[in-house]
Amino acid sequence: MGRGLSAYLLFALFAISCVNAQQADTGGAIASISAGGTFGLGAHGAVDGSVAVPASKYLLPYIDFTYSPLATYSFSFGSNLTAGKGLSHSYLLDVNGGLEIRFPRSRKSDWVPYVGFGAGLLRIATNTHETELGANITSNQVRDELAGNASAGGLYYITPHVGLKIEAKGYFTGSNRLGQATVGVFYQFE
Repeated sequence: MGRGLSAYLLFALFAISCVNAQQADTGGAIASISAGGTFGLGAHGAVDGSVAVPASKYLLPYIDFTYSPLATYSFSFGSNLTAGKGLSHSYLLDVNGGLEIRFPRSRKSDWVPYVGFGAGLLRIATNTHETELGANITSNQVRDELAGNASAGGLYYITPHVGLKIEAKGYFTGSNRLGQATVGVFYQFE
């Protein structure tokens, strides 16, 4: 089974490398979904989705959404830690827009590197639920910050419309500096 799977993967990689994919300069929107990690408030997983609509071969305005669960933990409180119990959950949500500047290489290249610059809203939220002597108390803390960002990445076209996307992005707010690295797939519409 292991050899068969390895042979199949090698054949698939060979077949993909023989496809003359090239980027499709159709002017169609590019939708992507990615997964990776967020760094700076600890290291946490992240999922990301974006849509870019080319204004030209080189300029792509985009909108991007990111979700990252930050921490979940339970706790006890009171004397001898018997007065009550609690559960806390925090997450990061980012909604931003900006402009990607692509650097298409020759028509025979399947890689399209880019840099991006944008701004948006970075939300860090914490929800805490406590139970004490049969009473339930829930508190929510939300901090919204305007955030600028800069990114660098690349699109690798497997076919003229489907490929892989890699990206590293840095966020800058008045009180936080965060980084994000993701890998995913994209589809370019005609």
